[in-house]
Amino acid sequence: MVSLFTLFIYFPNIQAQEISKAFDSILALPGKNIDKLGAYSNLLEKYKKEENFKQLGDDAHELAKKIYKEDIDKAIFYNNVGINAKQKVVPLDTCSIKTSFYNVGFYNKSKKNYKEAIDGYKKALTYSDCKDFDRKSKKYITACYNAIATIYFNEEDYYYAVSNYENASKFIDTTQIASLINLHINTGKAYKSIRSKKSGEKAIENFLKAESLYSLLPDFKEEDKFGIYYTIGGQYFQNGNNIEKSFDYYNKALDLVDNISDSNELKRFYFNLGYTYQNYDEEKSKKYYKKSLEYQAEDDEFRKKTFFGLGENASIHGDYVSAQNYFLKSLSFILGESITEEPEHISTENLKKVQDKGFLLELFRTQMENWDRMLQVSSDDTIAKQIINKAKQCDNLVNLMLLDDLSPNSKLLLRDLASEIYILALEACYKIDDIETAFYFIEKNKALLLIRDLRKEKLIDKDSTISYRNYFTSPELSKIVTLNEVRLYENEVVINYIMAERLAGKVPNAYGLFISNNHKKLFKIENVEELIKNITEFRSRLNQPFETENDKTQYLKVAHSIYELLIPESIHKLIDHKKITILGDHTISFVPFEALIPKEDKLEYLVSLNEVNYDYSLTFREENSETKFNASKNYLGIAPVNFSDKLISLKNTEKEIELGEGFYSGKLLMGKNATADNFKKIASNYKILHLATHANASDTINPWIAFRNSKLKLSQLDSIKTQADLVVLSACNTSLGQIVRGEGVMSLARGFFASGAKTVIPSLWEVNDKSTTAITSKFYEYLSEGISKSEALRKAKIFYLENNTDAEASPYYWASLIMIGDDSVLLPDNNNIALFSIASLITLFLLFIVWKFVSRNKRSKL
Repeated sequence: MVSLFTLFIYFPNIQAQEISKAFDSILALPGKNIDKLGAYSNLLEKYKKEENFKQLGDDAHELAKKIYKEDIDKAIFYNNVGINAKQKVVPLDTCSIKTSFYNVGFYNKSKKNYKEAIDGYKKALTYSDCKDFDRKSKKYITACYNAIATIYFNEEDYYYAVSNYENASKFIDTTQIASLINLHINTGKAYKSIRSKKSGEKAIENFLKAESLYSLLPDFKEEDKFGIYYTIGGQYFQNGNNIEKSFDYYNKALDLVDNISDSNELKRFYFNLGYTYQNYDEEKSKKYYKKSLEYQAEDDEFRKKTFFGLGENASIHGDYVSAQNYFLKSLSFILGESITEEPEHISTENLKKVQDKGFLLELFRTQMENWDRMLQVSSDDTIAKQIINKAKQCDNLVNLMLLDDLSPNSKLLLRDLASEIYILALEACYKIDDIETAFYFIEKNKALLLIRDLRKEKLIDKDSTISYRNYFTSPELSKIVTLNEVRLYENEVVINYIMAERLAGKVPNAYGLFISNNHKKLFKIENVEELIKNITEFRSRLNQPFETENDKTQYLKVAHSIYELLIPESIHKLIDHKKITILGDHTISFVPFEALIPKEDKLEYLVSLNEVNYDYSLTFREENSETKFNASKNYLGIAPVNFSDKLISLKNTEKEIELGEGFYSGKLLMGKNATADNFKKIASNYKILHLATHANASDTINPWIAFRNSKLKLSQLDSIKTQADLVVLSACNTSLGQIVRGEGVMSLARGFFASGAKTVIPSLWEVNDKSTTAITSKFYEYLSEGISKSEALRKAKIFYLENNTDAEASPYYWASLIMIGDDSVLLPDNNNIALFSIASLITLFLLFIVWKFVSRNKRSKL
């Protein structure tokens, strides 16, 4: 295949440096430049004393170019000397300094100082082009983005890689066919590595573009055809939606295989064929894997993948013992030692030494899957314990991988794989009723990234000098609360759900863990497909009010069915009149439990029987409860009413925030004053933030909240650093978002928690602003009287139900708002003063009684 961007590696002559005659004279002297550094240094020192920064910059830059092959460290040093000098030149020569920053990227990339390399390339992009540079600028911008993307790809940060490859495509010279082909291939490989349905489609799109361009090359070779054919065949197979095309392209490649002499290409080709045939033909799969081994040296790292493939093929077809033997051969290559029996323990130090931790995690997961298949045909507790032990090894490895400075999306990609592992472990825990371990894996699978964000902020507060890469080196960041450490209110029960795919794209498995002070019970949700179908229908019926009796009947049916699936009969009595804390996951996060129907023949909502609140995990709850808040003011209400983005007006929202401010004095940003900038400036000063506006957490690119003149993106929330005890988001779809395996629903509510909020009341669907005004007004009234947040919200909903009938009593109007997070009391400041005054009066009165009593006793003694 065409070599990787050979045209775009190093550009020493982007902009000619005006080197001095003295520099030329030293250059002309006999000997290596590295041996003449003393003379060069004296010259540079002379320019520095003379403050001739222009010449110092040009000569230092040129010196770095001359010596980088002999001493890369000194090249980096002198290139930086040049940059420092160039930055002092007036006026600034952007062309010249841009060139030096390109070389910062190149030199550091050569040395594998990837962070410094990326910084250099990015810095080069920040300087504007100049007249002499215009003609070539697009080429070098492409090269810069490509170099950044290649670094991210090699570091397995595929989201950042894709982003930069896409940027490169905007500037590439489309007449340079070889470079364009490579860009499409590299972009396709980055998309392929993300392993999602959409990224798979983008991968095939790029590979097909590369194929169409090959015919335009004057020297199009058989090797090029062969490479692109099997790449496309492999991608069609990975996408899983066109196996016929996959085999068509593989057969095209097979027709050319006799003309290929490159053993590296052949080993990969036969490996991919083995992988493709795994689910279709066991013998063909084994044959092609073994054919791949023929082109591998005994110490070839690729053998670990081939033995892995042979093991997976054996496991799929029921030969579990052979599968395990192959897996151990693969593990031997990874750890660099001969392993013939499954190790009980692999030390953290050994795991740290592994270069490809992602592959090791995939191997561990596949071993667990092999044992899980054995467990389906054998009820041997030993096998279940093996699965649990391997899951603990995986967990240790995941902790190490999370230490890496990955993009948020790449961390979520890691969570996808970890989620598959934890759900496999849950099945083993369920088989042997290991509740404590099950609790750990459920908690670890949940809002781990959000918890780590909170802990990261705490570490920054303790020591602002901590570097970014060291945020995650503290053991505090991986700690999960144990079952014995769980603290519940006397009348509280918790139902902790987990739902995850054991394999991407498959129907998820789901479990629930019921916890009270006296009972713990792990249960499995058997018919998950029916549950997902019912939740979809349930949400559809919640999106509009009842219009007919049949609407009520159908709602009752589906709401009761979900209740029975999520709350099994074995725990019905245990939740009777209790406060229920729901820790949802996956599709379950879309369910407002208050609107479920416990009894099959009666339209009575759960909200009438139980107080319900929500949280992400018990570990998160523990972390959240320890967060300290220093906001000095009570209430900030925001209601833009009208919007510049063609969104419909929300006329009742002014009244909504005014009613809240009646109970909690504060500040209102209404109409033209309700801008994102105004909100960001003062939000951190307030205990309560009430945003009555449009929002969309279902935007898969970047969820947003609408202000008068702009939209605040989810990605911007973290920069606000709120100190809110309560955030009310009475807007559209603020809790619904993209489902991410291992992280539940990514939403605006979650974004506010990451920014520092303690409690969030979001909406689960597009709310009716009139009914929301009525409910939030009552909520603030009850809250100001000193009851908990979730009880205040429950009472407000019941008040609404008691005062509305027929269609207006539909869950559409009252069930959208839910409470997530801390459930403490939140009194207005004036109530605190009043309570203090009352307490003071009572104290004085008691002191007066004591004084009277003592005085009377003294008189009686006299």
